[in-house]
Amino acid sequence: MHTGINPQKGDTKNNIRFYEPLPETEKERITETLAHFNAMRKDTTGQYAISIATPYRRYYALWRIFKDGKAPLFIRTLADTAVVALGKAMEMLKHCTVSLEWKDNEFFTPYYEQTYDTLSFGKYQGKRIAEVYYIDPGYVLWLANKFEPEKKKLLKIKATACSFAVIHAELSPPRRATYYSPSQFVGTKGEKLPRMTLKVLYVKQQVDTYKPDFYIDQRVIAADRLGNRFTFTEKAAGRSQTPKALSCFSRAFLPGMEITLESAKVMGHYESRGVKYTRLGYLKLG
Repeated sequence: MHTGINPQKGDTKNNIRFYEPLPETEKERITETLAHFNAMRKDTTGQYAISIATPYRRYYALWRIFKDGKAPLFIRTLADTAVVALGKAMEMLKHCTVSLEWKDNEFFTPYYEQTYDTLSFGKYQGKRIAEVYYIDPGYVLWLANKFEPEKKKLLKIKATACSFAVIHAELSPPRRATYYSPSQFVGTKGEKLPRMTLKVLYVKQQVDTYKPDFYIDQRVIAADRLGNRFTFTEKAAGRSQTPKALSCFSRAFLPGMEITLESAKVMGHYESRGVKYTRLGYLKLG
């Protein structure tokens, strides 16, 4: 079967030997694209490498090469053309600060037949860790962080999983900064709160499904001057003509408006995504 790769002679560009026939313009574009991609990346801890397809291994693949003497790690197969392989590799490494390079397949030949990273236990028994990481990275992270080998031969499994944990951290998008909210719970359940001024932050209109016609309630989130957040529901004052509009008898709440509560009763407290809310009822609006 013809693979599109010349088994006799490879194309070279800047000491990179491509067995796949590539036009000069394409090789120049690939070289420039990779150089631009690596502009802000470093190789202090090693690099990622794309193994170049050959007549006998027709797929390009992504590897991680470390500088501490550990064996290179196969991560995944990419594609059977250089352009697509480079695109996939850059997409995988878009959040990573480690550089990427091309590497002749001969460099990786000694590592293809290694079996030390083949699982001999568990639900993925018989699979290599790279295969498992592709379909279930959480399991590999468990091996790295929780698994305690009872046999000496399993120490390499643990070590390989730890290397994949490093890769996982490098490939993952940066975590969002932890949001800090000054909001605190106000009052105790059943307590009647005195007069206060709140600023409306969010309003959601929702149909009261317990009634046969369109009665549009308003779920409101508001905050006081200290940043404490409150939620309450303003029940519909009359029937609406459609499920998308308030009744003309209802008081409309809008984000940004200030409201005065002459009194309110604390119905409970809850916390969502690190923000504390006080749920109010029996409101008397000023």
